[in-house]
Parts: sequence; structure tokens; C-alpha cells
Amino acid sequence: MKKIFLLLSFAAFLNISGFSQSVNDYVDLFICTAGDHGQLDPAACVPFGMVKLGPDTYPVNHSGYNYQAEYITGFSHNRVGGVGCKGVGGNIRILPGVGELVSKSLYVKSTEKAEPGYYEVTFNNGIQAQLAATNHTGIHNYTFPESNEAFIRIDYKSSFDKLIHAEYQLDNNTEITGSVAAKNVCGRGRYTVFFHLESNKPFERYEEIDGVLYAFFKTNENEEVTLEVTLSPISPQQAKKDKKATLEGKSFDDVKQAASKKWEDLLGRIELEGKEEYKKIFYTHLYHIFLNPVNSTSTDGEYRGTDGRVYKAEGYTHYDSWSIWDNFRNKFSLYSVLIPEITGDIGRSMVDLYRSGKSKWASHFEPTPTVRTEHSSLVLLDMYKRGIEGIDLESIYTDIEFETSYHQAFSPDMALEIAYDYWGLAQIANILGKQKDHTLFMDRAMEYKKVWKKHFLTLEEDADSMHARGLYEGTIWQYRWHVQFDVDGIIEMIGGKEKYLYDLEFFFDNDLYNHGNQPDIHVPFMFNFGGAPWLTQKWVNKILAKEDMVQYYGTHGKWEKPYIGRVYKAEPKGYIKEMDDDEGTMSAWYVLSSMGMYPVLVGEPEFQLSAPVFEKVTIHLESGKTFEIVCKNISDENFYIQSTRLNGKEFNQSFIPHNSIMDGGKLTYYLSDKPNKKWGVNPE
Repeated sequence: MKKIFLLLSFAAFLNISGFSQSVNDYVDLFICTAGDHGQLDPAACVPFGMVKLGPDTYPVNHSGYNYQAEYITGFSHNRVGGVGCKGVGGNIRILPGVGELVSKSLYVKSTEKAEPGYYEVTFNNGIQAQLAATNHTGIHNYTFPESNEAFIRIDYKSSFDKLIHAEYQLDNNTEITGSVAAKNVCGRGRYTVFFHLESNKPFERYEEIDGVLYAFFKTNENEEVTLEVTLSPISPQQAKKDKKATLEGKSFDDVKQAASKKWEDLLGRIELEGKEEYKKIFYTHLYHIFLNPVNSTSTDGEYRGTDGRVYKAEGYTHYDSWSIWDNFRNKFSLYSVLIPEITGDIGRSMVDLYRSGKSKWASHFEPTPTVRTEHSSLVLLDMYKRGIEGIDLESIYTDIEFETSYHQAFSPDMALEIAYDYWGLAQIANILGKQKDHTLFMDRAMEYKKVWKKHFLTLEEDADSMHARGLYEGTIWQYRWHVQFDVDGIIEMIGGKEKYLYDLEFFFDNDLYNHGNQPDIHVPFMFNFGGAPWLTQKWVNKILAKEDMVQYYGTHGKWEKPYIGRVYKAEPKGYIKEMDDDEGTMSAWYVLSSMGMYPVLVGEPEFQLSAPVFEKVTIHLESGKTFEIVCKNISDENFYIQSTRLNGKEFNQSFIPHNSIMDGGKLTYYLSDKPNKKWGVNPE
């Protein structure tokens, strides 16, 4: 049985306190939607919604939308934000029109509006489009001018990546059903979705032209035509059933308001006091971390596994659509704080992956668009150690062992990645009382030292070259620090803490750090491990807020001229160029770091600390308790921690255990413009 939440909705809290500003008002869905500056989109959806109904533009972008484009080719129903290659999803693209049968339409930029759960725009031809969504269904509300030649263009073959198969059936003059199968990100594996489309206005005739279906009808002035498109991983019949179960008796406005409230309640679990611009960036990126994975469970409680079979989710909600190689690094640890019950369901869904057949990237039977699943075992370990209930490690231990042993290291970075997985497997073995396995897998994890000494100890001429020695999207310098599970080991190999700190400072001072990609985004917090937390405070603040941050690297190469400026901005070019959000990873970095906390070692229930950028952060916990983070004397210059108190007592360490947050309380920072080099330096 589900727990009863003790947390009041944040909307209710606002009314009680007399504070009228909605957290949804701070969410700007156009941030990070221009060009290759995040690869995000303003689609209408609910938290973890399977349906993400949004505009696809011409020219197209990775998740369908480019803020700079002048044309919209239609509104498609699924996507995964910021994952590179050609993106994934973009299925069942619908475009309303009058007169000429066009494949794209000019739109009036000034009419474009987006907020959590809702999107609207008006085309040059006078048609207004309004979009809203439930978990299963996308609702299109089109207001037409008077016309004898109105139509709906239904591109049932649309797909951001390679289409494998698409078909439809005309059930009657208001309903269409069908299915779409397409490749996942970078052409790996495939997914299949089934759909049911229903119009409130009967279509007078259908015509298929060049593989696109057109439905024709006549309209009066300002006549509203509503389409409801429901997706299902199981069947068109299940899609129709899900639609009836969730939408019957509800208007477009009902759906819009329900989605808005879900976002308000979720985002409102964190309350901020501080700069308005920082709030805007924060809540927008907090929104981004709750887009995926997606609730793929039918209203009958069924889901399709990665082996193609249909299963029953007994007592929980099943999720799909993963990008774990990227976001294992941070956002799931934050989930464990903010939404522990949902996190438990997400963890059980990862367990389901192992049971039904988990691929490194994607299987051939994915129920939704997805990316890749490496390091799932580390996420499950992290959830378990943070107290998330329902994580059955025993039942999948053999599968995790096989998966970890199966992977081979074809490059130095892969050797470090596999070593991290072996460390995680050793911790799981220890939890399950398998001491021989624990010793064996810890020994295998520590074999990373051979590779590290060969490739990362002595830094040669190619150390700042992208893809040197077969590295994946990184340099020797950037991957050098990807040994979070044995920082003491690399300190020893480097030659002690003094040399370790010297090398870390050299790394940042010489602009070798790359915040545009994931391999080294934990490194700003690694000064804490060397006894210099004040340098973590310096560099975390610089990445978060300073105009003189220097970046030389894209995803695949080093630029001839650097970018100098803010990394995170409240504008369509919200990230530096080539900085993909990678399904919430970069958003989670901002959210966590701006609160002054980060899970450097995923698999250990703690957060490394730095100074927040807000005067006050209040986390409303699911238990009904609150955890407050208060900054005294904060300013643009005052970001160095002088002293800290936890629940009124002196607190002189640069990390905080997970349970100290979940127990509720108050963490107070006293800040200055000068570092206190003694704060947080833990005794040996």
C-alpha cells in the first residue's frame, strides 16, 4: 500500500503564508531550446509524463524544437531532452491547416507561450494551437478561421531517428489507431508505441499523399477542434482504454489545470529566497530533472518489458525511458531526498530491467524512446543506502555480476568506468553478506590503478586532446579524476595531498575543465577530499554565477577560441554551445550545486558541500519535516564559508550525510569574501 504523504501541496502552503508567487511562474520552458545549447523543448507534459506533446520546427533540433526556427512542421507526442545524435521520438506529428497542403507553417513568434503542462502558438494562417497533456494523452485544441478547406495533417511516419515501421487504421470518421516503431538514440535498438487518435469533429474525408494522412473538414469562424492522442506501449486498444479511464468527463482546461497543479506541488518541494534570476534558472532546471524516466504503466497496471512481454506492476508504478550513463551522476540522489516514494518505484523499475533483459544501450523491444542504461547498479546501490524502500538487490545480484563482468575495457576511460561498477558490485555483495565476493570485486575495482598509472599519472602532450587514446568525449585530464570511489588511491599515486591539490588547481587555472560534458562535472567538489574546501567553494561559484568562466571544449573537440562567460543563463541559449542537458544531468548539477550540495560518490549516502547561491533554501520533505539551508552575509563576492552550524551546533566538515537532511533541521553558513582555509578540513 502506498504511504500517505504528510506534505501539504505547495499551493496550499503559499495560501497559508500569504505568498502569492507561483513556482511555475519561474519556469521558463524556452531556456536551453536554441540551437545546440541544451537541446531542450517546451513540450506540454506532466511530471514523468509518457506523452510530451510539443512543437517540431524547421530546421529541426534534437528534441524537435529550435527556438530560432521560423516554421513549425507539427506537434509530435514523445521526445527525450538533450541526448545528442538526432534525438529520439517525434512520433505522430500533427499539423492543422487551411487551403494549401503544406508540410510546415510560419508561426507568429510573439504568440508563443509555454508553461508547465501547457503550450500555445498562433500560425500566420490564423489557426491557434493549444496543447496540454496527461500522462497517457496529448490534447490538441485548435481554433480555426472559417474555411471549406480545413485539414489535419497526420504524419504517422514521423520520427527523429530512423523509422522502422508505421501503420494506421481508420476506425471511423473520428478515430484512428496505429503503431510506430523506430530506432533509439544514435540508432541503437528500437522502441514501439501504439496510438489512438480521436477528434471531437467528424472528418469528412481522408486522403494519403506521399505517405502522410490528411483528414479534411469544414469550419466556422473561431471553431474549436480538439484531438486527443493517447500512447500505449501495449496496444491501440489499451491506448483507447487508458484515454477513457483518465480523460472521460474532463475538458481541455481541466487537463491544463491538473498538469499545472502537479508541477506546482512537485517543484514547490523546494522553496527559495534570493535573486530572482537565480530562482528562474533553478526552477526551470528543477523542472527538467522530472521529465524522465516516464510512467509507462497502463491504467490496468501493466507494462511491456524489454523482452517484449507484458507484465503486471503489483503495488507500484513502472517507469521506462532511461539515460543513466549520463544522469546516474547526480539526479537520482536528489530524487531520494525530494521524492523518496517515487524513487522507490523508479528503483523497482530498474530491477525490472534486469529481470526482463537489460541492454547496455537499448533492446529491440523498448516500450518508449530511451537512451542507455550503464551504471544502473550504482544508482540502485545509492538508492538502497539512502534508505529507499523496495530495492531488491538479492533477486538481481547474479544479473548485476554478469553485466559487470561482461563489459570489456577498450580504452582507458572504459577501464575507470568498469572499475567503478566493480566497486559498486563489491558494496552490494557486502550488503548481501557475500564477503568472498566483496573481496574479489574490490580487488577487481582496484585494478584501475594499473591503467591509471599508465595513462593518467604522467601527463603527456596529448593530455588535453579530445578522444586521445580512444577516450569517449573527453581528455586524459578530464577523465583523470573519474575515480570517485578511491580518491585516497589517486592522492597516493599522485604523490600526496599537496601534489593532488596542485594538479587540481592547475586543471582549473589552465581551463582544462569541461562543464559542457559529463566526465568531469564532479571535479569542482574534489578539493574537499584534499583538505581545501575553499577551492571547491571558489570554482563551484564561478561555474554557477561568474561572467569570466573560460571553456575551451565542446563534445568532440577543443575550440580554437574559448567561450568566456556564464555557463548557466536564463535565455534560450541557456548553456554554452554543445552542452547537452543529457536528460536532466546538467540541470541537476545546477540545482544541487546552487543549494551547495553534490553527490560526488554515487553509492555513498552523503553530499559534498559548498556555499549555496541563495539566502535560504527550504526543502519540504515527504515526511512533513523541513530541512533549511541558510546563508548569512551572502553576496556576489561573499561565497567563502567561514563557519557552519547544524541545528545550532558547530559543524566543521565538508560533507553531510543523507540522513542528516532527511531528519530535518537547519544548516547555517556564515560567508565572507575571503576563504577560511581551516573550515571543513577534516582530521586524518
